[in-house]
Amino acid sequence: MKPLITAAVLSATFLAAPAMALGIDTSNLTRTLTFPSPIAEPVTQDQVKPAS
Repeated sequence: MKPLITAAVLSATFLAAPAMALGIDTSNLTRTLTFPSPIAEPVTQDQVKPAS
């Protein structure tokens, strides 16, 4: 069983090597996240006393 797995891994490596050597551009696989700038809320001072 081990020689079969070894042969499969080696053949997969040799088959994938040309694709890895091409240097395929992967920069467009994920989107760039952009967030809107936060809006400043007005600061108010309330005359509320905390409950005792």
